[in-house]
Amino acid sequence: MGSQTTFIIICLIISAVITVVVFVKSRHFFRCLFLSSLSGIGSLFTVNILSQMTGVALGINGITLSVSALGGIPSVIAMLAARYFMLAR
Repeated sequence: MGSQTTFIIICLIISAVITVVVFVKSRHFFRCLFLSSLSGIGSLFTVNILSQMTGVALGINGITLSVSALGGIPSVIAMLAARYFMLAR
């Protein structure tokens, strides 16, 4: 694995841990999970729509959909940051 792949995996793990901690502390686990999944998928589609203005796009496929559904907005931000830094090389 390259350093970029390791960076992406670390960002996604951190985002998943933060999301689970927030869900457990809220005492409404399933409602928070549903709303986070909905907001993550919505933000993924928003990023895709705005990609013409920003120049950074995330493809909509099974992996990005599942990551954004499981991690919510923080995981979409992590994927965007990783994508941006890969393009900046």
